[in-house]
Amino acid sequence: MLKHPLAAILLVAGCTAPAGPKISVRDGWAREAGQADMAAAYVTIENKGGADRLTGVRTDIGTASLHETSMDGGIARMRPIHPTEGMVVPSNGKLVLTQGGAHVMISVLKRPLRRGDRLSLTLMFDKARPEKVQVTVKPAIDGAAAH
Repeated sequence: MLKHPLAAILLVAGCTAPAGPKISVRDGWAREAGQADMAAAYVTIENKGGADRLTGVRTDIGTASLHETSMDGGIARMRPIHPTEGMVVPSNGKLVLTQGGAHVMISVLKRPLRRGDRLSLTLMFDKARPEKVQVTVKPAIDGAAAH
């Protein structure tokens, strides 16, 4: 039995502290870029632990950054998300980067992205270790190479 009440409190607090994030990334895809020098990529980030924040992304095929699309008076607007702002990956939840919302913007492409190509993204987090995901390039069905 612990004789000091503070020691008992610290022991209980240590046992109930939230677990760190347990991040996994899946379903990576990008839209075919044709001759455009930029493209968008999308992934699903799952977290089976404590909350975290997606703060950045890297790729060797160009310059990658996080962006968010929103509608303003019927006009789509895109804004970069600064690493200090990041995007929340909820505890025991997921963050889905998707068309018309948050996404990875890849600019200054070193080569055109064509259907079937694969590229690698490394996602950086505030707490979790960086996660790599393979991204498959899908055809631009609507004719738009990128947004």
